[in-house]
Amino acid sequence: MAVSRSTVVIVLIALAVFTFGGYDYAQQSAAIDDAVSVEATVVESSVSPSGGGGTEYEVRVEYRYRYQGTEYRSDKLFPGYLGRLYETESKAQSVIEPYDSGATVTAYVDPAAPSEAFLKQQTTQSPLIFMLLGGFWMLWITLDAVGAQDPGQGTTLRSESEYEPTRYQTLFGIDRDTVNWISKRLIVAALIVLPVSLVGAVLLALSSGSAGTSTAPMMVELSDPIGLLFVTAFIAILLLIASLLLYTVWSFTEYRRLRERIPEPRPPSPFKHPTRLVTILTGDDDLDDYGRRVKRTGFTFVLALFFSGALLGVLVF
Repeated sequence: MAVSRSTVVIVLIALAVFTFGGYDYAQQSAAIDDAVSVEATVVESSVSPSGGGGTEYEVRVEYRYRYQGTEYRSDKLFPGYLGRLYETESKAQSVIEPYDSGATVTAYVDPAAPSEAFLKQQTTQSPLIFMLLGGFWMLWITLDAVGAQDPGQGTTLRSESEYEPTRYQTLFGIDRDTVNWISKRLIVAALIVLPVSLVGAVLLALSSGSAGTSTAPMMVELSDPIGLLFVTAFIAILLLIASLLLYTVWSFTEYRRLRERIPEPRPPSPFKHPTRLVTILTGDDDLDDYGRRVKRTGFTFVLALFFSGALLGVLVF
C-alpha cells in the first residue's frame, strides 16, 4: 500500500487538531478542579462580533484581582485557551450583564497559573468540537488511504436487454421515476426558498434596527414579517432534509438495481466496506455509472446529516 506525502501531512494536521482539543479540554478540567476563589473587580466588559465575518458574538470581560499578595489582570471568562461564541448579540449581552465596570465578582485562580484566572467554573464545547473534527478527519483520510484505489471504476454491467432489474419498481407505492422527479424538484425549491427567506429576514432586521435609536435586543413575534420569514426558512430546511433523504432512498435503490447487473463475482459493497465508500466519495471523476451512483447516494446522505446536525445545533445548543 503506497501512501502519499500529502496524505501523511493531512493526517498529521488532523492529529494536531485532535490533540489540541484534547489538551485544552484537559487543561479546562484541571483548572476547574484545582481553582480557588478570589475577589475580583471588573475593569470593563464588552460584546463584539467575532472575527471572520460571521454572525456570532464574543464576550470580553477584563478584571483585576489579587492572589497571594500579587495583583493580576485577566480577561478570561472560561478556563483554557478556547473560549465560547454566542449566536446572537442578546445572548452575549445576557452573559456580561453581571459584569458591569466596577462590579465586584468572584474569580477562580488555578494556583499553577495564577495569572490566568477565569470567571465561570465550567468547560466549553470548543475543545470537543476540535476533537470531533480532528478525529473525523483522521478517520476519513485513513479509510481513504487503506482502501482499494479504484473502486467504482471499470465495473462490468450487463446490458438492460440482457438483464432488467425488477426490484424497486415503486417506492412508497409511487413509481420510482416519479419519486426521483419529486425529490429533485423539492431540493431545488428548498435551496431557493431557504437563502431568500434568510436574506430577507436579515435585511428587514437591519432596516428596523437603523430606523430606531434603541440598542435593546429586537423582539420578534411569529406574526411579524421577520418572524414569518424565519418560519419560512425553518420549513425550507425541513423540506430540504426530507427531500435529500427521499432522493437518498431512491438513489440507494438505483444502486441496488445497478448492482444486480454486475456479473458474479461481484465486488464488495461500498456501503458495507467504509474504505471503499470513502475512496469513491473523495475520488476523481473517472468513475463509471456504478461508481457515480454510489457517490451520489453517499453524498446526498452526508448532506442530509449535515443539515440535520445544523438544525439540531440551532434548536438545542
